[in-house]
Amino acid sequence: MKAVVLAAGEGSRLQPLTNRRPKPMLPVGNKPLLESVIESIAAAGVDEIVLVVGYHRERIQTYFGDGRRWNVDITYAVQEKQLGTGHALLQAEPYIGSD
Repeated sequence: MKAVVLAAGEGSRLQPLTNRRPKPMLPVGNKPLLESVIESIAAAGVDEIVLVVGYHRERIQTYFGDGRRWNVDITYAVQEKQLGTGHALLQAEPYIGSD
């Protein structure tokens, strides 16, 4: 089973906290918010995750890598320009398949 997580936004309402890091990497409970999301997805039995990334995506990709640390496979879909939630979801389409 696959999960799609949208993590491409700039988080402009959270500035200055998001000036140098993407919103999903903001620390909550001494770890990035996105890490809690990935842990929950893995605990639910999902073993493949497509992360849609954009703003400062290298921070997310460096931290999570291929997902091995969380016993999941992580694939990255890149949203070059943030054009909304629908557009972000369309970036994941090639990685989802027909199911």
